[in-house]
Amino acid sequence: MSWSHPVLAELPGVWRRTYVREADGSTDRDSAVTWIQGPSLFGDLRQPPGLDQVVGRAALADLDRAQLLALCEQKAFAGTLEQQGEAFGWVRRIDLHPRAALPDAGTLHREGEVLVEQGLHEDYLEHWEDVEQVGGEVAAALLADPAAGCAGLLVRAGSWFGYARDRSEPLPSSPVPLAELVRGCGSRAEAAALLDCEVSIGRVRGERWEILRSTLPQRVGALLRPELSRSGDGLRIRDTDPQGHEHTRAWELTQAEGAVRLPAGSCGGSADD
Repeated sequence: MSWSHPVLAELPGVWRRTYVREADGSTDRDSAVTWIQGPSLFGDLRQPPGLDQVVGRAALADLDRAQLLALCEQKAFAGTLEQQGEAFGWVRRIDLHPRAALPDAGTLHREGEVLVEQGLHEDYLEHWEDVEQVGGEVAAALLADPAAGCAGLLVRAGSWFGYARDRSEPLPSSPVPLAELVRGCGSRAEAAALLDCEVSIGRVRGERWEILRSTLPQRVGALLRPELSRSGDGLRIRDTDPQGHEHTRAWELTQAEGAVRLPAGSCGGSADD
């Protein structure tokens, strides 16, 4: 079978992972893994099977310690994809877990309909399949919330979207695993705050931006409701706090790729209407 090496401009779209061989030799075909790629910005959510049965759709503050630890089994990150020759690097601007010691980088090549990723700094192998032919319907935005001190990201590819929001309080800079940080917290509220990092995947149907999967259980089934600010240089997006209370977050637009199509009539409207 002949191989071909893609360039970054060929990757925007929606990708589902069908197989992985990790560096330790373990394999996985069952986790739900979706990578949504914009022109350069991306979102990636990886959840083990059965997680929703363990945590349900409760707010973070209502989960017990065992359920919070179950959320640590997810992997989720968002940022910028860069290419240098045949090598690609996933620069993580937002990450559920503490920063890894090694960069997330690999080579990509196509074997028929399969996109094969091979690690550069770790010996892993992943197979990806194209979920939807998105054509030119790809756009993304990098966001900032100065009031809360956190970053955000929104990417749309065809009828799919990815949305990420970082914690207001960053994780410790030490490479301690997230699960150990959660175990070491003195209270459930402190543990929940460590997990208050959102990476969500959803579908756009008409004017509804519905979240299908998320690092935050209470967000599943929620509507994102993105709206352009009156000035046109920001977005307002429906959010929740760890207690599950809804509010509207005002984002500043710091980088835009393409044109993110929002619901008709959203410009200048009230997100609380």
